[in-house]
Amino acid sequence: MSTGLHHVAMAIQDNDVYERTVTFYREVLGLPMVRSWVNPPRRVTMLDLGGGMLEIVYGATGSGEGAFSHLALRVESAAELDALLERCVKAGCSLTRPARDVEVVQDDGGTFRFRNGFCQGLAGESIEFFCEY
Repeated sequence: MSTGLHHVAMAIQDNDVYERTVTFYREVLGLPMVRSWVNPPRRVTMLDLGGGMLEIVYGATGSGEGAFSHLALRVESAAELDALLERCVKAGCSLTRPARDVEVVQDDGGTFRFRNGFCQGLAGESIEFFCEY
């Protein structure tokens, strides 16, 4: 039985992109370092996502059968969400969908409100910032 998410992995084949990606997630997004190691030809960094980890791997071989469409990171406020998107763009990311407020009707008839926005990360990954109201 699964007890929850352990990690989501990104495979990066360019060392410079690996270095910039690790720096971006640590310094721009503020994800704490959990551990890192070198096992040639691989370099691995694991960062704390709060409830799981992001594993960034340089030199991974092979490929997976599936892919995730984006990585969604929880933020505490709309202001923090907007500020993070701005910091990402300043760090070299592309804004792919500006922040917006959304209200949806759930299956049970209740409403659910959130704010989200997307950017493309330095390794080509899609990053969503998500704030529930």
